[in-house]
Amino acid sequence: MQRQLSLTNSDEAVSPVIGTILILAIMLTVTGTMLAWGIPQIQQNEAYAIYTSAQNNLLNFDADLDHVIFQGEGASRTSTISFSSGTFVQRSNLDEIRYYYTTVPWSNSKIVGVKSGSESFAIMDNLETVDNYTITLVYPNGTQWTGDSKDSYVSGFPALEYGVKATYTSTTNSTQVGGFFIYGTDSLSYKYASVSGVFKMRMLNGGIAAKEPGGQFYVSSQPLTRSVMSEETDKQESYDSLTFYQTDYNMSSSIKSLMAGNYVFDIRNQGGDDNSLNIYSLRIAFDGDSSDAFERYYVAYKNFEYTQNYFSKEDSMTVYNNELSTSEIDVEYSQSTPFDFRLLERTIHVKFSLR
Repeated sequence: MQRQLSLTNSDEAVSPVIGTILILAIMLTVTGTMLAWGIPQIQQNEAYAIYTSAQNNLLNFDADLDHVIFQGEGASRTSTISFSSGTFVQRSNLDEIRYYYTTVPWSNSKIVGVKSGSESFAIMDNLETVDNYTITLVYPNGTQWTGDSKDSYVSGFPALEYGVKATYTSTTNSTQVGGFFIYGTDSLSYKYASVSGVFKMRMLNGGIAAKEPGGQFYVSSQPLTRSVMSEETDKQESYDSLTFYQTDYNMSSSIKSLMAGNYVFDIRNQGGDDNSLNIYSLRIAFDGDSSDAFERYYVAYKNFEYTQNYFSKEDSMTVYNNELSTSEIDVEYSQSTPFDFRLLERTIHVKFSLR
């Protein structure tokens, strides 16, 4: 009876040992949650803030670049840029871009195998108007090569390189039906590695392609283009003129790679060749891991469509046996009336210095 009365009158609902265990368990749970979610979230927010700051700086610099490219040879500007982390570097020929065009409405050439280093390529007329072509290649050093296609196959020329320009004519009547340009495009490239992953930005042709962890490259600043639309016909827009800029960078600074810090960028337009053509169709091919971003941009905003180019055994056994049947997916625009196409080559001198 004495022991039972003592237990009944006790004020302790939980023993001190159990209470201590519960408190430790709660503290471990809270600490574990912070380590598993809270701290990584804070680190991700910090990484994204660093990336966003760099992006804003590069967007401002890109606007200055646009003005310098637009204003022509001799135009210059000075920009100030800050990086709190990451690396900024100029990278030569990071992407390859090829422009194919047709100069007549009754032929549309399919081409596969044109790229830097190639010593052969395949060409045929999708409209089956032209049987064989005479191709003339002009190299950057001024040398020329001329030859004919045989069974849709072209070979025997010096290896293609960046800066090559080509025209092709019908062997039947010597009428020029099209041509192409091949370029290696320099980039001003930013890279920042964090706990969230790797952030990237690439400045080329007056635009910026950006990539965030877990995603793919997208166009965060549109590449430089100029266009004049004609009046709508049958509810379909068409071009009177379309201008693209193809830019490279020339650097003289002793600083080639920038880390965190405050910098002054001096940029100057050194000019370049102007290519002006009257064409009916334009096809653009990209090689590089940021190429998808530009393909999607032209499809979404410039009326281009995806096109697949492929040579089967039925097209040409010669081409097929020489392993040039690999599919090439590009973007293409065409219309029934001619439009003025201009491809303006510009070299931009860039100099970095500490602010």
